[in-house]
Amino acid sequence: MTETTQDTTAVGARTAVVRGLKTLTCPDEGGTKQHSYEDFLEKIYNHVMISWHWGKDIGHVIKQGQDPEIKEPEDLSSADEAKKWKIRLWEQEIDRYGNRIEALKGNKEALYSLVIESLSPMIKSKLKGKQGFSKAEEDTNPTWLLTQLEDIMVRFEEIKPKLMAIDDQMHRIMNLRQGDSTNEEFVKLVAKELKVYEKHGGEFLWGMKQRKDVETRLKDALEKYLDLNGVIMPDDMINEQTRIIKKQLREEIAATAIIKRADKKRYGNLQIQMKNSYLMGNDMYPTSVADVLRILDNYEKEWPSSTKPQVNDNNSEKKRTGVAFTLSQGGAKMNYLRGTNNSFYPAITCNTCRIKGHYQSHCPACDKEGAKIEEEEKKTAEATVEKESTDHIFCNDKLVTDVHVITDGEGLRLYSSGGHIDSIQKGKFGDSTVW
Repeated sequence: MTETTQDTTAVGARTAVVRGLKTLTCPDEGGTKQHSYEDFLEKIYNHVMISWHWGKDIGHVIKQGQDPEIKEPEDLSSADEAKKWKIRLWEQEIDRYGNRIEALKGNKEALYSLVIESLSPMIKSKLKGKQGFSKAEEDTNPTWLLTQLEDIMVRFEEIKPKLMAIDDQMHRIMNLRQGDSTNEEFVKLVAKELKVYEKHGGEFLWGMKQRKDVETRLKDALEKYLDLNGVIMPDDMINEQTRIIKKQLREEIAATAIIKRADKKRYGNLQIQMKNSYLMGNDMYPTSVADVLRILDNYEKEWPSSTKPQVNDNNSEKKRTGVAFTLSQGGAKMNYLRGTNNSFYPAITCNTCRIKGHYQSHCPACDKEGAKIEEEEKKTAEATVEKESTDHIFCNDKLVTDVHVITDGEGLRLYSSGGHIDSIQKGKFGDSTVW
């Protein structure tokens, strides 16, 4: 994306410059919907909210994709018409309403011009091929423009059968994982992918249970309305209540999808707690996207992961470090030593020191010439693991590989004279699974 400065003064008395706005490019030419498109809209949104008259209304168009509901002033009653000050206030309200409607119309024209002039030639070409472009251009309709623009940026274009598109998008959602993304970034990503799925005509995880929930909740709402008002709820209110209930259920589905796909390294304990609590009859799962973000942002690990020891790189040729331990097999002792590059190969025997666990090139027991280093220079730590033991427990994650959080509810508590320690992590020591 190349940086551009847009001037909208020709359309109305509005602040001309959108600082930092860059020309938007589509995925086919290297644009990324997740970053450039969101940044593009956010810059425009912040600009109009602050710099344009009645900016809140045009900001609503950008965020919600539709005009805001502007309530018309009510006519004065006969009694109020006899009061001059009431008439004056009413006339002022009428003026404000008219100014607001006129400002929204002008702002929509300005927004259309601002967006269309900030697009790459390829995106403009794609838009011209869309049905309804001529009418939208004539009306300077930013709602149509933003809807079509989002379709282009998320690659929602009619290039495959509907069923194929729905299946592809479902596969994409199911394979989402948080990884190193921030909580806010991941929540936005999931919400956007669900929105794309709905655009293709699908209803993510919507089935018989959700349909029954709509009926049950609507029935409760109708009964409460009848008890409070003594009359049956009007049809338009029923339709609105049904829409609200469906939106709540979709929020619950989205919240569940986000929690399940959150990073297990950071939130594995939380996911297990929620699962176990549900088994015990206490449903702790969040019911909205906002709840998910609040929980993830404020969650504190019950079992913090062990901290990695710091390595002093000074004089590294003389102070080579390693981790040595012994494994007893049928009464016979076998020596193991981790390599200086932190590698560990249980089946490999070093040709220099004849100890298993590392290659000759990373031998921590010998220098470059093959001479053995004195014991005080090895800086080793020892541990013993018995093959006949029911469980093997390691306190140092440097000795094992493939450390992961257990997700089947299993856990281990180790007691000692100093108290106890809990673990829900396992790893691999050679072919053996250890805590």
